[in-house]
Amino acid sequence: MAERILFVIPPYFNIDDYGPGNRASVLPPFTIPYGILSLHAYLKARCAKPVEVDILDLNLPLRQAVDRGETADILARFDHLIAERVNVFQPTVVGISALFNISFRYIQDIARVARQSAPEALIVAGGGLPSAAYQQVLDLCPDVDAICKGEGEIPVRDLVDADEPAAVLAHHPSWITRDGVAAGKIPSHTFVADLDEIPMLDYDMLDLDDYNSRSIDKRYAGLKKREMAIHTSRGCPFLCVFCSNPSLHGRQVRAMSVERVRAEVRLMKERWSLTVLLIEDDHFFFDKARAKEVLRALAEMGIRIEFPNGVAVYAIDEEVAELFSRAGVSTVALAVESGSDYVLNKIIKKPLKTGIVKDKVAMLRRNGVQSHVFIVLGLPGEMDEHRQQTLDLLLDVGFDWAHIFCAVPIFGSRLHEICVENGYIEQTGFLDHVNTKSVIRAPGVDPEAIERTAYQMNLIVNFVHNYNLAAGNYETAVHYFENVVNKYPGHAFGHHALARAYDGVGRADAAMSARRRFQEIVANDVWWSEQSVRHGLVTG
Repeated sequence: MAERILFVIPPYFNIDDYGPGNRASVLPPFTIPYGILSLHAYLKARCAKPVEVDILDLNLPLRQAVDRGETADILARFDHLIAERVNVFQPTVVGISALFNISFRYIQDIARVARQSAPEALIVAGGGLPSAAYQQVLDLCPDVDAICKGEGEIPVRDLVDADEPAAVLAHHPSWITRDGVAAGKIPSHTFVADLDEIPMLDYDMLDLDDYNSRSIDKRYAGLKKREMAIHTSRGCPFLCVFCSNPSLHGRQVRAMSVERVRAEVRLMKERWSLTVLLIEDDHFFFDKARAKEVLRALAEMGIRIEFPNGVAVYAIDEEVAELFSRAGVSTVALAVESGSDYVLNKIIKKPLKTGIVKDKVAMLRRNGVQSHVFIVLGLPGEMDEHRQQTLDLLLDVGFDWAHIFCAVPIFGSRLHEICVENGYIEQTGFLDHVNTKSVIRAPGVDPEAIERTAYQMNLIVNFVHNYNLAAGNYETAVHYFENVVNKYPGHAFGHHALARAYDGVGRADAAMSARRRFQEIVANDVWWSEQSVRHGLVTG
């Protein structure tokens, strides 16, 4: 008899943040559940028993509810969807896969409904959040039977193949139960050492149209495309204070062979019509020679490539920039994080000097590659002067877009440990643990001020002093700001910047219409009116 595993993905954004008047909330990208697809491929190939797998991603109905403005009964809707899927699929195992703190509130509700619908099923949880917070999950989620620590391929295989699953949960190094916690057990990782041992993923498990909007290069927004993701490596040797990756994948990097990467991407293109490859490695340049070989292999594919997760700035040189161009890389996100060397070296513990950033961006730009940047504000010990240095860097370098986040104490990160030890977490409700909200109150950090600073920095860098507008790259600016106002029709600065971009490309009527919309918003919204005055944007 086949083992039947239903994987449920809880929401990774908070429905309460999308009501009227909440300007800071941005819908997150909807990412292909790569880890679950990897589990599915590995289990199908490596289990002695037959295995059937199904996936229920609750982010999809939640996004639909936000789009329709029908979110009032979304939790009841979740209960219905879970019960319906469990009744149809009849799983023997329900696996709840959660990455971030914000998903905490949903885990017990999922487990409760699954328990009611399938009383005999084993209910387990895994992913970044349960791996790092296994004791809290077991304490607060009574219907969860066990937690898997770290990567799940080998631990779940061992569980599925066991004649006595309870014995595996009790004695396997990567499984932890309430009895194990009581006995003092500390779970440990069981990694797949050779990623080539994981068979190529089956994307027929998904409707890929549901995961076609993670691309960060907005020059292609609205155009027909097929986005797909790949993780060519796992693990990261760095210990950036806000990152939980080492607690999930470890510090030793393991990687696919170049041939495996080539074969997998070729299959994506031939079978699923891939046009945009998103390389989501945590540290793609851990082996620079291998990274260059991967880029050379991908240059054969005739596809567009992005790096949306953040690339190590130090690894970029003229050869890498040229290889990016040859491989079809249109945009990379650079993991700069701060414009202050003090914050980078003393707080984040990141091996980066801000003085190299401008030259690296120039290298990319000479090769036709856009640069986005990730910035994190509100780390304990960061002061106003450091945030000013960050703003100065952003304005001086001139990135194509800046993604400015508030620091979140993610379970499994050193930041979470620091905040717990020092009582810095002001908001203990996990629904507030999103990167548009500051929940840390510490020396130099006032959470309300951090949120205001992050939003103002976004307005200044991306709108008022936008690099592409200043450089005369008006066509690019049109695409970016059309994307903004299509997603957020009430964003006054988006309409103002779009009017400037339309002026630049000679679309006078469109510019007039965009400027008129800016004026209407400012005339009817006190907050936007204040912002227009503050930043000197004309309304006449």
